[in-house]
Amino acid sequence: MNKILATITLSLGLTAATKAQTIQMNLPYFAGRAYTFILFQGDKQIAVQKDSIPKNGVFTLNVPKEYAPYTGMSRWQLENGGLDIALSGRDFSISCMVEKPTKQDDFVYKGDANNPLLNALLGKQRQLLGKANAINNVLNTFDKSEKNYPVFEEEYRKLQKEYAAFQQNAVAQKNYADSVFNIFGIPTGVGTELYRTQEASGKNIADYIVHRLDWDVLYTSGHWTDVIASFVGIHVGVLKDKAIFATDFWTIGEKLKGNATRYTDFAGKVAYYLTQQGMDDYIALIAPMVKESGLVSRYEGALMAYQGGSAGSHAADLELSTTNGTQKVPVTELAGADSSTLLIFYETGCGLCENLFQQLPGKYEQIRSKGVKVVAISADESEEKFKSKASTFPWKDSYCDYKGKSGVNFRNYGVVGTPTLFLIDKNGMVKARMAELGEVLAKLGE
Repeated sequence: MNKILATITLSLGLTAATKAQTIQMNLPYFAGRAYTFILFQGDKQIAVQKDSIPKNGVFTLNVPKEYAPYTGMSRWQLENGGLDIALSGRDFSISCMVEKPTKQDDFVYKGDANNPLLNALLGKQRQLLGKANAINNVLNTFDKSEKNYPVFEEEYRKLQKEYAAFQQNAVAQKNYADSVFNIFGIPTGVGTELYRTQEASGKNIADYIVHRLDWDVLYTSGHWTDVIASFVGIHVGVLKDKAIFATDFWTIGEKLKGNATRYTDFAGKVAYYLTQQGMDDYIALIAPMVKESGLVSRYEGALMAYQGGSAGSHAADLELSTTNGTQKVPVTELAGADSSTLLIFYETGCGLCENLFQQLPGKYEQIRSKGVKVVAISADESEEKFKSKASTFPWKDSYCDYKGKSGVNFRNYGVVGTPTLFLIDKNGMVKARMAELGEVLAKLGE
C-alpha cells in the first residue's frame, strides 16, 4: 500500500473530554496486518497502541485519556505504508473498501466535515507550486532578450496573485486545516507566498515561522524538529544576519516561555544545528537570552553550548590530570603572563578536526608571532589514540580525561561539536568562540 496522507480535522471549540478519544476503523482488505498507532509530541513519536487488524477489518484506535482531547497529527503505521491522520479532539470513523488504495477518495471519513477542505488545500497548493516551478524553469532557461520572456514573467505575476488569494482564503477558514497545512511545506522550502529568489523565499518562510506559526500546532504536527532545522538553516545559509537571527530567536522564545519543556527543547535544537554548522558566534549571541529565561533546568547535550565560553565571559579554569591528581588550572597560567591563548577542543578522527590539523602547522608560527599560545583539549576516550595524535602537534600543551564530550572541560565551555576554538586574552577573557582556523587568523589580524 502506498503511504497516503490522510487528514481528519474537526472543530477546535472543545471542552475537556471525559473519556478516551477514539477512531473507528473499517479496513477489511488489511486484515491480519500489524500496526502501531503513534502520537507526536515535539520530536517524540509516542506509540500508544500496537495490535493486529482482526479478520473482519473492524477495530478501534484509542487516544489515551492522558492525551485526550488530542489536537494534532497522529500516525497509523503499517510495515509498508499507513496513514498520517490529523486529530482535533473528537471521535470519528475511517473506512476503506478498496484493496489497494492509491488516492485520498479511497478513504471515507464520517464525523469529519473538514477533511475534504484540508485535502483540497493541500491539493491546490501542490497544483499552484507545480505551475510556479514550470514557469520558473522557463524563466531560468530563457534569456531576458527572448521575445516570450515578458509573457512568462506576466504569467508568474498572475500566479503569485493567485497563490496569495489561495493563502488568504485558507486562513479565512479559521480551523485546524489552515493552521497546519503550511507547516508541512516548510522543510521543503514552501512558503506562504511565491518568490523566484532564495533570499526572498527564505525571508517569507522565516517571517511565517517567527510571527504567524502556531507553536502549539507545530508541537503535535510531527514536524517540530524539521521546522526548527529550517529556521536555523534559513538564517545561517540564506539571510546571514546575526542581529535578525537573535531578534527572531527572542521572539519565538517569548511565545514558548509558558512551557519550560518546549522552550528547552527549542533552545537545545537551535544549539545543535548551529553547532553542526560551526556557528558558535550565533550561539554566543543568544546564550544570554537562554540563561536569563530561567526555563532551562539542566544544561546537557546540545544545551551545554549555552553554558560556557561565550564571547565576553571569563574563561573557565581547566581541570587537568597531573601527577598530583586532577587540578584546576587557569588558562592564563598555561599561557603565561604576556600571552593570549588559542584553546582548541577536538576529537581524533573528526573530519573537520583533521582538516584543521592539516592547516594549523603551516600557520602555527604566524599564530605564535601574535603572542598566542596553543592549548588543546581532546574528546578521545582511548589513551593510545590521544597520545598518537598529540605527538604530531607542534605544541606541547594537549590534554585529555578520556571521558569524551561529557568531560568536565567540554561541559564547562559548553562544547558539543568539534572542533571548537576559543581565543582567550591574557586577562582570561574569552574574545571569540569559533569553528574554523580562518576565523582565528582573521581575528588575530584585526
